[in-house]
Amino acid sequence: MSQAKDTIELHPTKLPHIYHCDISDTGLLREIAVVKQLKDGTLYYIDIEPLHPVDKARLKKAVMSQYAKERPLWEILSNITLSNGMNALDFFHSNSVKVKRPKGAKVTTGSLESISASLPGASDKMIGADFVNPAEAQLDQSSRVFNT
Repeated sequence: MSQAKDTIELHPTKLPHIYHCDISDTGLLREIAVVKQLKDGTLYYIDIEPLHPVDKARLKKAVMSQYAKERPLWEILSNITLSNGMNALDFFHSNSVKVKRPKGAKVTTGSLESISASLPGASDKMIGADFVNPAEAQLDQSSRVFNT
């Protein structure tokens, strides 16, 4: 398996959001649609070659839309309803979107840096400390409630 590069090189095509990229780090350029690119260089992309011709046509219609040069592809797809009734972003995200991270990219979503050490209502008590051992409980005959 080849190692990720420090940066992901994108070679633009004539279509907005469509690039040629060595996505598998093998030296071969593949045609991809960049759905989103993060500040650390991480790409959310669609590999175009394996798509069904119907899906290729759907994607081309999206990248040829009126605002394709001004807005990111994820936003364009989120505003399109396909003929099957699905939102285009939901459809492509669940079926075709992949992630490529450059070497050294940091995953920050949900990291400890972004979490507060004291959550509201949380305590350092041991989980289950409030529970009672049923074997030690005794039934109060008058109220029919177990006492500990």
